[in-house]
Order: sequence, then C-alpha cells, then structure tokens
Amino acid sequence: MTASPRPGEEPRDIKSRLADRLLLDELTDQLGRTRSLLTEGPEEVAQRALDRFAGETEVEARIAGELAMTEPLAEPERFPEAHRLAMHALEVLDRWGSRDPKVPRLFFLTPVAEWAVEFVAEYIVQSYAKGVVGRLRSLYARREAQCPPEAPERRLLARARVETDRLAPGFSGGGSLGTILVVGTLALPALASLTNYLGAVDFTDRRIVIAALSVVFVLFLALAGVAMRGAGMARRRSRLIMEQPLAALWETIGHAGRPPEDDSVLFATVAIVLTALIWFVTPLAILGAIYFTG
Repeated sequence: MTASPRPGEEPRDIKSRLADRLLLDELTDQLGRTRSLLTEGPEEVAQRALDRFAGETEVEARIAGELAMTEPLAEPERFPEAHRLAMHALEVLDRWGSRDPKVPRLFFLTPVAEWAVEFVAEYIVQSYAKGVVGRLRSLYARREAQCPPEAPERRLLARARVETDRLAPGFSGGGSLGTILVVGTLALPALASLTNYLGAVDFTDRRIVIAALSVVFVLFLALAGVAMRGAGMARRRSRLIMEQPLAALWETIGHAGRPPEDDSVLFATVAIVLTALIWFVTPLAILGAIYFTG
C-alpha cells in the first residue's frame, strides 16, 4: 500500500503514519468497501460481490460478502420473538411429529403397520429435532463470541444459548432405536434356533424355494411401504411445524446458511431401492430357482 504525501509532510512522517496503521485497519477498510456493495437482497449481494471481486468464483464472492457482514444479528429486536417461536415449534414437533399415522386397512395387521410407520417417522422426526437443537447451540455460541462484551446482542444470544443448552438433553434423537436393538439382541437365540431348523429343510425342492422367495418378496414390499409412508409423514409434519419458524429465526440471525433438514429423503431413497429389488431382483430369482431346481 502506498500513501500520497500531505502538504508539508516529510517522508519520515509518511512512514510513521503507515507504521501506525495496523493490519486490522486494512482489513476493516476492505470489509467496509465490500459492505458498501451489500445494500440489496441476497441475490443482488452475490452479483455485486462478483462484480467487485472479478475473476473469483461465485462461492468465493459469497464468502467475501458474508465476511463483510460483521453484525452478529440481522434483526436483534425481533430475534427473541423468533427464538421463542422456534422453541415452541420444537415442542409441538416432539409431541405431534410422528403420532397417529394413516395406513391402509390391513385387518388384523393394521395396528402392526401403524406401529411400524410411527416408528420410522419418530426416528426421522427426533433425529431432525436433535439436529436443529445442535445447530442452534453452535450458531448461538459462535454469534455470541462475535459480539463486543457490552453489546446488547451478546446478552440476547447468551440467554438463547443457555435456554437451548437446557433443552438439548430432551432431544436425544433416534426415536426408539435403542429399544429395538435390545429386542433384536434378545431375539438372537431364537433366530439361531430357527436357523438350525431351516438347515434341515431341503432347499433343492422347487416349491420350498419359491415359497421362501415369495416370503422375501412380501417382506421387502412391506419394508418399502413402511419406509416410504413413514418418511412421507415425517416430511409433511416437519415442514408443517418447523419450516416457517426456522425461516423466521434464520432471517433475524442473518447470513447463517440454510436451516437444517430432516433425513426423510434418505429413507425415501431406501424405500425406492427396496422397491427396485422387489420388482426386478425377486422375479429373476424365482425364475432362476425354477430353472435350476427343475
């Protein structure tokens, strides 16, 4: 950086003035120049940042734009209200996110189907709630650290962080997976006995092979239906309850990326893979069994 001499200023005075200017001053000026570009919405901000930082990628321009926004809260006056709304939405999500699923009438199997769909939805919903709380804890702590010691925003963020820390143990996530794992462990001896029994079955018999593959077909069909229905229910409930409160909270915080999302897409993907196995792999396996055992 160079400095033009002021009228009557000696060269050593220029050197002294530059020495007094810290790197922090240079960085502050650079961020200030960037901030002057950020006078419109997010898309306009990205475009102006691109014009300012010619030759850089769009991602780098967005990074420069966020570095220039040093305010810990975009709307500090509305932040407490948005925080309370998000906390209330989390309570409603925990209570109603997976209850009373709708399943087709399956006669005596209807209660089993309802339990299975509710289990999948509960796992997704509670994992999502855990992710939201964890994201808020880290975000509040980071923004609090960016506040000057006596800034009112620091007190707002500290209070919100403490409240979120208190709520975190209640959102452990995972639904009843631990219970299912325990039951599965206890069922291992029974499964071992069943395996010994099946070992005496003649699997070279065409009828037995077709019957076994048919059972696998029905099982995979049921698993795919449960996963898809549970994921769809969790997705609808999560969006209905959390989408708008989180969007409002993220708006008051400002420049915090996107709010967390649930894992319903993952479960839907698993359901699609199971469906593909049902309709393509299982019929081929049955045909192969008929051919090789004929």
